[in-house]
Amino acid sequence: MSLSTHQPVPGSAPVPGPPRWLARETAYMHYVADVCSTPQGRRDLRDGLNIRRLNECWRMMRHLRPRIPNWGPDATLAHLAVAALFAHQAANPTTDDCGTPHLYDPEHGNLGWSLERAVHHGVLREDSAADLLERVARQRRLQPALALVHRPVTRMTAAGIPVSWPRLLRDLNGWTKYRTDIADAWMQSHYSPHPPPAEDPTQTPEESAA
Repeated sequence: MSLSTHQPVPGSAPVPGPPRWLARETAYMHYVADVCSTPQGRRDLRDGLNIRRLNECWRMMRHLRPRIPNWGPDATLAHLAVAALFAHQAANPTTDDCGTPHLYDPEHGNLGWSLERAVHHGVLREDSAADLLERVARQRRLQPALALVHRPVTRMTAAGIPVSWPRLLRDLNGWTKYRTDIADAWMQSHYSPHPPPAEDPTQTPEESAA
């Protein structure tokens, strides 16, 4: 499980809260983590790991429907998919000390940043990561883009590579409208990962000024 989902040890410097433009996604992921704190909730959310079944994930919906904004089918798909991916790597509440979930870290970048970390630590090959970024960038619809990133994300989190769940959720929410900007930001973060980008390519002028 990724070490990035837990609070820092006592005595360490406090981690800043998320920027305003990422607050809603962070709050949603905290709710997802709370659902995963019970064995039944964790099992229910893992039902969405089958991408083809996301349109009929009724066990997930009984937990998440009130928390998913009514922004259309793509937003629902993005919220369900990220919740399922998080549940896949969440601690087993019956055997592990889950602690308080920590879901935002300013040192963690977007998916391109995570892929660079995976290559650096030998979890993925550079040619595989580069090919993935190029293939995902060509996907105009969200579902085929999700199908491409699903396996690499589960592989990275199983190896302890940090994934910023709120940032991933925001990017997937904006995919159909801002695909080019998001794909470019992922590539920039992958090839120039230091420091991770602090800006979000889909934020509005009001959010960026916050």
